Amino acid sequence: MFAQKTMLFVRAPDENVFIAPFNLIEIFLIAIPFEWWVSKKVYERINDYVMATIYSPLLLISAYFEVRTAQDIAANRARGDGDDDTIEEWEQMTHQLDFEADGWSKRVLGVKSNLEEDANVTEVRKLREEVEKLKELIEQLHKTVVGNVGDSSGASNGGGGEGAH
Repeated sequence: MFAQKTMLFVRAPDENVFIAPFNLIEIFLIAIPFEWWVSKKVYERINDYVMATIYSPLLLISAYFEVRTAQDIAANRARGDGDDDTIEEWEQMTHQLDFEADGWSKRVLGVKSNLEEDANVTEVRKLREEVEKLKELIEQLHKTVVGNVGDSSGASNGGGGEGAH
């Protein structure tokens, strides 16, 4: 969802975006020699052919590794093992780390964005919590003031004893 929202706001200047360093090929071998004199349709077709030629080896290599990984995962699942047999360094250290001791989990939850709620609703909830705290403080203050007034009025009645109230 985050990627989708990001892509709504980030627009490429054209539809045929070459990643660096292939953008140099676009500039010097396509745009400068062809863009100004061929029709838009022909220019787009040239771009598509060049992109297919440039990216196909990369995509084939990526596909090869993805298929190998998928086969390994399928073999692991057939044996009843987990998907990943590789234990990463950070996984080996999980027993040594205490994220709660540093308050890390609470800090992460405190700054985690909630895409399902409107920012105004979140602010109103925070304000409500603060108002509740303020009400509790006022009630405690009121009880303290009333208690002190009651104690001082009982002492001023001259009762002096414990049963004077």
